[in-house]
Amino acid sequence: MKMYAYRELSPLDDDWKGWKISKGKLITPDGWPLTPDRIVMGNALIEIGATDELRYQREVLKTARMLKKLK
Repeated sequence: MKMYAYRELSPLDDDWKGWKISKGKLITPDGWPLTPDRIVMGNALIEIGATDELRYQREVLKTARMLKKLK
């Protein structure tokens, strides 16, 4: 029940500042909910060295952050 409720992860380590767990999802500091499948997929892309995909992912994230600031 405690993990289902909104929990900050910053007490674990400074690297987790801004990260949260809510309703079974890991929430990034930007507010993006991550499911276990998405985390595994991201790690798999890193493991296989999918540099093109990672480059595109960085560009998408960069653009998304810029759009978020336009509010």
